[in-house]
Amino acid sequence: MLRRILIAFCLCFALIQMAWAGTYDDAAAAAQKRQYDKALVLFQKAINENDDARAYNSLGTLYEMGLGVPQDYATAAKYYEQAVKRGNVKANGNLAVLYERGLGVKHDWGKAMGYYFNGLNRGDGKSMNNLGVMALNGEILPKNISVAWALFASAAILKDREAPHNLAVVETRMTKAEIEQGKVVFKALHQVKSKKPPMDIMLDYLGWHDYK
Repeated sequence: MLRRILIAFCLCFALIQMAWAGTYDDAAAAAQKRQYDKALVLFQKAINENDDARAYNSLGTLYEMGLGVPQDYATAAKYYEQAVKRGNVKANGNLAVLYERGLGVKHDWGKAMGYYFNGLNRGDGKSMNNLGVMALNGEILPKNISVAWALFASAAILKDREAPHNLAVVETRMTKAEIEQGKVVFKALHQVKSKKPPMDIMLDYLGWHDYK
């Protein structure tokens, strides 16, 4: 579904940062070419050199999918957890899925929803998409097709793979009034000056406050 002594120091530091970034970028490029053995080594190098949060998340994906390594959900979860601790946004949705499905970790809806909500607040497309599915089906979250539409639309902007399809499918089930309400929810979720985090806004529109 659904930036003379100070200047020289700054320049050197910038060059080091570029080297660090290059390691991760090279790893990502290798993974894109399906050179998973090479990617595995380079992602680990990015961690060893710079404790790169993106590399933790990417290694988690390799282990979750069994790409270049034996599939190992428990190891994937450990890498995702380290990525989340270091501020990687995408790792929230990835880790949430494992807790939702009980893969490599004990099934725990509370932890899954916590990571999904954190992902929603920080702009993770997968979290938005999966929360949209829940709102669409009335699973865990109260059923609300307009909120689901707003979440799918938000996830699509962030290039989540599943969101465009889900958005197209859900629109076929909606009335014009429901789509207009979805646009209202979408606008509220993306209000820069809002004092409320997206999670609270979503829950308000769902009329559900159990997590507050």
